[in-house]
Amino acid sequence: MKRLKIATFLLLAALVIAGHVALWLSPDWPTELKLQLTILNAVGWAVVILPAFAVARWAAAHKSD
Repeated sequence: MKRLKIATFLLLAALVIAGHVALWLSPDWPTELKLQLTILNAVGWAVVILPAFAVARWAAAHKSD
């Protein structure tokens, strides 16, 4: 089960990175908009993923009690 979680995380990270690479290589988008979208995506991931990770760690720590 742990390998499946790791594989899922790596696949998701690879897709996000590929999306950013495609965005930055595209000549159709202005550079300012590319930067804004990249920052928005990074903030969004930080707001969603970091608290979820912290709660999962907290739950795992209290599960052994």
